[in-house]
Amino acid sequence: MNSKKRKKINTLSNTLLHHLNIDSPIDNIYDLVRELGGNIKEEDLEDGMEAKIVKNNEEEYKFTIYLNPDTLNEKRRRFSIAHELGHLFLHMGYLIDENKWNNITKYEDSVYYRFGHNEEEYEANEFAASLLMPEEEFKEVARQHYSKGYYSIGPIAEHFKVSEHAATNRGRWLDIFSWE
Repeated sequence: MNSKKRKKINTLSNTLLHHLNIDSPIDNIYDLVRELGGNIKEEDLEDGMEAKIVKNNEEEYKFTIYLNPDTLNEKRRRFSIAHELGHLFLHMGYLIDENKWNNITKYEDSVYYRFGHNEEEYEANEFAASLLMPEEEFKEVARQHYSKGYYSIGPIAEHFKVSEHAATNRGRWLDIFSWE
């Protein structure tokens, strides 16, 4: 994914946070899904998938995010939900491209899975990272946890309620942390 696309995705997540008046770090991502008109259900998913998103046409909820109940780590669940929201906005057009959203019928046959390594998966990961760890706030929190030439990843991750792995990757993509 090029830097222009990355910047566009970060702008989209920041716009979403701003327009929905959501404070960062997101306290309850389950509530956010409900505010957006969605639902979260636990279901055994095929092939070890952690999550998937499905458009609902004639139900109370506009979309459902399915989580594999075996994904026990709450930080991982938060990132998986944010990842699926990335697919919702970026690839399904929800609230962004009315024509695209309306032309998706029962969205099951080509469900976007958080499984695999293609461009859409990388974009959804970028969206999740930027939604859960907005760039400017991330930079400020990282500065607060910098001492003697090192960043203390644990407190940064705890601030955003994400794994140390997610926080490290975010710092790398923002050119704050080294790739070594």
